[in-house]
Amino acid sequence: MIIQRTHFFLVLLSVLALPFLGQKIVWLAVSKKINGTVSFIGKKYTGQMVYRYAVIWFIVGKDTVWFNGRNDILFEEGEQVPVRYQQKDPADAKLNVFLAIWGDTLIYGGIPVLMLLVIFLHPQIVPYRSKIRLNTTRPFIMIV
Repeated sequence: MIIQRTHFFLVLLSVLALPFLGQKIVWLAVSKKINGTVSFIGKKYTGQMVYRYAVIWFIVGKDTVWFNGRNDILFEEGEQVPVRYQQKDPADAKLNVFLAIWGDTLIYGGIPVLMLLVIFLHPQIVPYRSKIRLNTTRPFIMIV
């Protein structure tokens, strides 16, 4: 099968990005919003690096759920913060801010997408106006 270069890279992009985006969109769709309270600022030492994070709690039914916030998002003790959690698993909670929800998705999904973009834009790797031949035998992918 012979396809255009642009279509080939769009399919690759969707294959790389959809698992990351789909999982996060489903998580957001079934999550609940609530306000949590920052109890204290925790510290973690790894070698010479010190990580500071907010320890947050919120109440679901009769249970109190505690979780650690991100290293780079700090709040004052006693401050009310927005939280998202899964109703079936309240321990799966995150701060309801962009970086806390989408940060890992942008890193894990963004790096392969960035590499694919470099391959797509570099004219000596896959020349402009070229076509891609997909085979069931070796070589599986050929630039025509």
